[in-house]
Parts: sequence; C-alpha cells; structure tokens
Amino acid sequence: MAKKEEAEEHEPLTEEQRITALEQKVGTNKLVLFSMALFLIIIISVSITIFIITSMNKKEEGVKPEVVTALETEVTSLKEQLTAQTTQLKKSIKNITLLEEQVASSSNKKLKDIIIEQEQSHQEFFDAVRTGMYDLAHMLPGSRTWLDVYNEKLDKADFHSKGRVLELKKLEGDNPEQSDAEFSDF
Repeated sequence: MAKKEEAEEHEPLTEEQRITALEQKVGTNKLVLFSMALFLIIIISVSITIFIITSMNKKEEGVKPEVVTALETEVTSLKEQLTAQTTQLKKSIKNITLLEEQVASSSNKKLKDIIIEQEQSHQEFFDAVRTGMYDLAHMLPGSRTWLDVYNEKLDKADFHSKGRVLELKKLEGDNPEQSDAEFSDF
C-alpha cells in the first residue's frame, strides 16, 4: 500500500516513459533469465566434465555420494530458479501487453477528441471567412467573380474538414448516422 501512495504522490509517467520502463523491465528479465540458463548450462557441463575426468583418472576410487548429492541439490536449486524466472517473465509480458493496450486506447481517444475539436474550429473559421468575403464583395462593385472562386475553395476545404471529422468519429464507433446527416448538409 505504501508503494501505491508513493506512486500517487509522483507525477504520472508519459506514454514514452511507461513504454521505456516496461521495455527496460522486460530486457532486464530476459537478461536475468538468459544468465541463469547460461549459469545452469555451465554448472552442468563443468560437473559432467569433472565427473568424467575423475572417473577416468581414479578408477579405483568411486564417486563420493556427498559430491553427487551436492551437485543434485545445486541442479535442483538452479532448475527452481529458472522456473521462477520463466514464470516472472511470462507475467511481465502479460502486464506489458495489457498496459500497451490501455495506453493505446486512452491516448488515442484523447488525440481523436483534440483533432475533432480542431477540425470544428477550422469549420467555424471557414464560415467566418465566407461571411467576411460576402460582405466585402457587396462593398466592391464587380467583385462577384473572385467571390465565387474563393467560395469554391472554401467549400472544398470545409468539405474535406467535415470528412475528416466523420472518419474520426467512425474510428471510435460514434453514431455514424448522425455524422452522415451533419456531413450531408453540404
């Protein structure tokens, strides 16, 4: 419980910091697991080599039961450590996968909402520019041609902006029929 309180006191980590921390943890776990496996292989190969050399050199002397028992105990201990490290690595991988999914879904929604708000601001800007151009065109005689050209360009930009909003809303599964109704106004 003290760890939770400490974590709440510190500022939340950014997505990059979380992923970096998780990658470091997985890398450390893999390194520990690899070193334990390497250590186990070395111990077993050294034990077998010593056993073969001693049995060839001293045929009259048998293998001491204490040595065999000690080696068996050590091998059993190393196997248990290897199993524990493997289990811990599997748990870490599951946690990383879960955290990656949570991070991806939470930040994607926030980014989508920000982009939708930005597109809506663009649409408001287009409306304001269109109104200003209309007023300016009525103040200047003979300006109907450029008003039509610029209105066409604004309409095209507004159309694309509304299309992007529609696509963003479809990503999350918002009500696409409502979005289609808004988009079909144009």
